Amino acid sequence: MFELNQLRCFVAVAAEMNFHRAAERLNMTQPPLSRQIQLLERNIDVQLFDRSGRNIRLTAGGRRFLVEAQDLLRRAEEAALATRATVSGTVGSVTLGFVPIANLALLPRVVPLLKTELPGVHVALREMLTVNQMEALESGQIDLGLLRMPRDRRNMLMYPLFEESYVLAIHEDHPFCNRDTLVLEDLNDQEFLMYAPSDGWYGYDIFNGIFAAHEIRPRFVQYFGQTLTMLSLVNAGGGMALVPESSRILGFAHVRFRAIELPIRATSAYYLACTPAGVEDPAVERVRDLLLAEFSDAP
Repeated sequence: MFELNQLRCFVAVAAEMNFHRAAERLNMTQPPLSRQIQLLERNIDVQLFDRSGRNIRLTAGGRRFLVEAQDLLRRAEEAALATRATVSGTVGSVTLGFVPIANLALLPRVVPLLKTELPGVHVALREMLTVNQMEALESGQIDLGLLRMPRDRRNMLMYPLFEESYVLAIHEDHPFCNRDTLVLEDLNDQEFLMYAPSDGWYGYDIFNGIFAAHEIRPRFVQYFGQTLTMLSLVNAGGGMALVPESSRILGFAHVRFRAIELPIRATSAYYLACTPAGVEDPAVERVRDLLLAEFSDAP
């Protein structure tokens, strides 16, 4: 079977139609070049050059083989480039899970960043709750997750990514709209929309603990898992809610946001998660490192 080097020698001679010039082009002497052409002709059992005259010329078989040789060399180079790109993590496929609230705070930064910095990496986005992301990471259905700190970390690699304050969302007709800053005690006996202890457990754990510790007793009207649903109810006059500050961008017509002084530093925090085995994939590692660098100076 012929070798790639023999193909390179053949293509060079075919381009120059002169062994001496072809040897100079390849930075070698003429005798080894001639030997490579002879070996190639012997391997494929075809005479590639007509050497009967003063000048060499391609035979019919040589003309056909030139097309194939050029294609083989091109594909070999493409294979080498693709392999190097895969190893470097600049090409590949990564599945990224994200909690719904990340649509507001994270994805507007993450998606353009990945498109710009890693255009060769296809990133498939999957909206999933934290508990579902943990299962999907373990089973390999997703490679990385943008999620809340899970109750069970399951030996995951967890990286703090971003955190934001909570604000109070109220209907525009509520008397609190006349005040710029509120305190926790203002929530006593107010109609309040609360995160559910199941699919809204992150917010539930934070505020249930705060309310219990400081004996704050809002009137809990409804429990919901998603911030968007809670804001829809606030917009309809169904109560007030503590929501992440990035919720402001949703633009509900009748919702107003007010700062509230909380007795502890309660924040809506997001983490990047992956398995130790997951980052053995160069593309996954590259995406992880890019996201960590992007949010390294986040408040």
